[in-house]
Amino acid sequence: MENSKKNKTTELLIILSSTILILIVFLNIKNIKCSRYGDFVLDKLLGINSDCYERKVKGVVNPWVKNLDARYAYTKNKIVVECPKNSIVILVSGQSNASNFLRSKKRYNNKHLNYFNGKCYKLSNPVLGAEGEMSSLIPALASKLDKSKKIIFFTSGRGGMPMSHANHKNMIFINYNKNGLEELEKNNNILKFFIWIHGESDLGKSNSYIDNFEEMFENITKNLKDRKKINLIITQTSRCFNKEDSLLRNKQMQISINRNKLIKILNTDKLGNEFRYDKCHYNQKGIERISLDISKIIKRLLK
Repeated sequence: MENSKKNKTTELLIILSSTILILIVFLNIKNIKCSRYGDFVLDKLLGINSDCYERKVKGVVNPWVKNLDARYAYTKNKIVVECPKNSIVILVSGQSNASNFLRSKKRYNNKHLNYFNGKCYKLSNPVLGAEGEMSSLIPALASKLDKSKKIIFFTSGRGGMPMSHANHKNMIFINYNKNGLEELEKNNNILKFFIWIHGESDLGKSNSYIDNFEEMFENITKNLKDRKKINLIITQTSRCFNKEDSLLRNKQMQISINRNKLIKILNTDKLGNEFRYDKCHYNQKGIERISLDISKIIKRLLK
């Protein structure tokens, strides 16, 4: 009788220990935790409220990490490298389609860098400094540029930011860009390209778009030594959820002509829903198309 009780106790301890061990594995191994199996065990069976799997399905690159900053600032899985000198700097900014709100599972190989808070990191998704936790088009763009010399990407896009919030009245946005670019210039890392992908939040409200853009551009670049040599690449962008604004596109065209008549402006509104995962933000197909078009402009201007 006693042996029978001991055997049952031993069995229960083994089952309990095994359950705890399995739970520890599921909670600590990221790939398992965020898989459909992890979701089934943790959420469905055990009732542990984890949205890790749902975040992964959505397209969050590191679903086990919840970035609490307005800008993506999680650097633990990023590789720090020494910032070079005498390098080309490319700023990419605007709204969510210039940020980390795109959907892509592809990993891009490139040797280019992402500058953030005084340090350089190997460029990878999500990019540091832009809002969001998904993918961006910047690693795709970088993969299509010359790999023989390192390029520094400075990223600062914010989702849902209208043009009026990006001008001189929003000194947080202005100073983030201004201070970072001026810091890079101390080592002769010069801003060559200012890429602006923006417009969805100004659909139907573009009366002051040009004035607000010019004020923003002036405030960000006013202290840079070679500011007159900066190439502005601005897209004609307004489309979101099947709505477009031709008046806004015309104003974006005017900004581009005023800055550099030789730069061909890209009309992203021509990209239909097959290029977007939610009728607004770009999917893999959209990322490839836009990054290819922008890379062609950059390579032509660098010749």
